[in-house]
Amino acid sequence: MRGACLWGVALLMWPLNLGADDLSSVVAGLLKSGRCVKCDLRGADLRHAALKSAMLQGSDLDNADLREADLSAARLFKIQMRKADARGVHLQQAQVRAADLSGILLQGADLRGANLIQVNLEGADLSGADLRQATLEGAFLKNARLAGADLREAVLFGANLEGVDWRDARLTGAYWYSGRRCKEGSVGHCDQGQ
Repeated sequence: MRGACLWGVALLMWPLNLGADDLSSVVAGLLKSGRCVKCDLRGADLRHAALKSAMLQGSDLDNADLREADLSAARLFKIQMRKADARGVHLQQAQVRAADLSGILLQGADLRGANLIQVNLEGADLSGADLRQATLEGAFLKNARLAGADLREAVLFGANLEGVDWRDARLTGAYWYSGRRCKEGSVGHCDQGQ
């Protein structure tokens, strides 16, 4: 019994470095069950993966390939997805909280109605993304690219918007970081009126 306890402690002390076969079995398990808590999915190939309503809590998806994956209604809590390629990903109605998505590529992604509360999106590329009615409350969007994105009715209250590229972004009806709504016709900037 004592040896088993020591072995368990030893496992916690050394990082787990997954080989290609191990990563493949973790991905297969995720695709089958739709759940992966504290999984190491760094660099995983999840292109076109069907992960609707998946639960990924505390997992590491840094540098993963998520192009065109379906993560609609997924629950992504406290995950890392830094520098992942998620172009064209489907994240409608997804719950993404306290996550680090810095440097992620989300061009053309569908994030309609997604909740991205207190998410780090520093340097992320959301060009052309559909963020209608998305909640980005308290999000860190410093130096993010939102050129051509659709943010109509989105919530940006309390978000850090320093250095954001807003070129041609549609902002009509968006709740600005100040708590005021952007007026009709707000494109590339938020016209809050008087």
